[in-house]
Amino acid sequence: MKKKLLLSMLLALLLLTALAGSACAETPVTLGSFPAGEEMDVSIAWVNRDTKIEVEGLPQGLRIEREDYGPDSLLMLRGKPMYAGDEQFTVWGEEEIVCTLSVMPAVPTVSVPRSVQCGVGDLVDLKAWASTADAGTLSYQWYMAAGSFNETIGGATGNVLRPDTSEAGTVWYCCEVVNDNNGLTSSVMSDYIEVQVRELVVQSVSIESLPLKTEYQVGDEIDTAGLRITVRYDGNYNEIRDDGFTVSPALFDRPGTQSVTVRYGEKSCGFNVTVKNPTETVVGIGVLSLPVKTEYLVGERLDTEGLSIRAHTDDGRYFDVSPDELEFSPTRLDRTGEQTVTVRYAEKTCSFTVRVKEEKIVTGISVLSLPTKRSYTVGDRLDTEGLTVQLNSNKGSEILNEGYSVTPKVLTSPGTQTITVIYGQYQTKFTVTVNAKENTTPTPKPTATPAPTAEPENSPEASGAPDAPDTPETPHPVVTPPMRKNTGVNTAVKIIFGIAVLSLAGLAGYVWYLRRQGCEYEEPGDEDGEEPLDTVSGEPMDDEKKE
Repeated sequence: MKKKLLLSMLLALLLLTALAGSACAETPVTLGSFPAGEEMDVSIAWVNRDTKIEVEGLPQGLRIEREDYGPDSLLMLRGKPMYAGDEQFTVWGEEEIVCTLSVMPAVPTVSVPRSVQCGVGDLVDLKAWASTADAGTLSYQWYMAAGSFNETIGGATGNVLRPDTSEAGTVWYCCEVVNDNNGLTSSVMSDYIEVQVRELVVQSVSIESLPLKTEYQVGDEIDTAGLRITVRYDGNYNEIRDDGFTVSPALFDRPGTQSVTVRYGEKSCGFNVTVKNPTETVVGIGVLSLPVKTEYLVGERLDTEGLSIRAHTDDGRYFDVSPDELEFSPTRLDRTGEQTVTVRYAEKTCSFTVRVKEEKIVTGISVLSLPTKRSYTVGDRLDTEGLTVQLNSNKGSEILNEGYSVTPKVLTSPGTQTITVIYGQYQTKFTVTVNAKENTTPTPKPTATPAPTAEPENSPEASGAPDAPDTPETPHPVVTPPMRKNTGVNTAVKIIFGIAVLSLAGLAGYVWYLRRQGCEYEEPGDEDGEEPLDTVSGEPMDDEKKE
């Protein structure tokens, strides 16, 4: 009985030992491989929500976070690992979880210029801008393209390469950037850079930025720090340079505003600097030479061109002062007569005199005397002989012998026409008379009316003709139509018609005249032996009448 009880207790102890060993068993978790410097978000295991968690050996930059889902929690590994290598850490909770992961060096990023153009012998710097997201160290190696492979450039292990530009041509370069993190490496090759070395011809240069110093004293040397120029080559290629040029003068030996010439190749540009005399005590100043202009009109500004002022110092020296350093009073001359101009420098003064005259102000022009000819016919040209124009101003009047014009010059409109006289911006006017042209078309003359033929004396004894009846004779009047202006075919037809009517009237009058004279002619009835008839009574004539 005792043996059975002892055996049962031993089996129970073995079972408890087995259960305890299973509860503390180690659970391995492989998380995978990750790049350094990048954010991780990886699940590890599920645990009871109330389970207390402890972590040992967690890599730098990583952390354990819990996400609760009801009674359970999901353990998450988050953060950025900064160092490369194989990492292992342990999480204790309901069980021991051993996590392993691999961290790889971050792949660096690199950028380079696409192309560079330069002239033969120019200094060119090719730069690779590279960076990495982790704690690795970057290194560089430059290559030159040689056919289908890259040729290593010895000693070119920095991020800047200064290529050979001694010969014209085109060469391609690239740069390999290596990231070394904790003994592990990753690398990237940059894009190719095209370097064109040309026999460039400088077209022009200009100032890109002025030097930092632009004010000097007499005796100072020029300082080109900060000076940059833009060089323009043929082929529309520009370059900004801060070296390779020369400047003159290199030393300033006189005061005033001076021009500095910048020369690059065969081209040049320039800028101005101010040069002052050294600081010293001035005891007096004087006029060395007067300005070129000493006569002015009222209201003009002072012109100091040609003025030279000399200053004397307390140590017996002297120097000439630039007009830019002087003060003048007055600067505008606003009254007539002689006027004194005061010059001031270093609290010392001197003066000179100018003459100021009143300006002539033109008020207009007027006609002093009209032209001799003032009557024209349409189409005539204007005759200005005798015309006198005077200029009026605040100084009085004066005759203008030239410099003015008149319009119109040809008179085209009948009636009174206005003539404008123009002198600069001033005008005056006068009028002339323009007559219409006479009508030169010829007027046809009326056709003369023929005079009536004189009536002869009628004597029965002389003519032997029978006595005419005593009925008074009514003459046929000749009616002359009123004359009208006709042209062309209508006029010709009317003239011909009138001539025909007059001709018929004349013929009738002639026949009537013959009959009155008793001319013989054959009477009706003479033919075939018939007796002639009396033309009055219609009866046969007797012998006496026949005679």
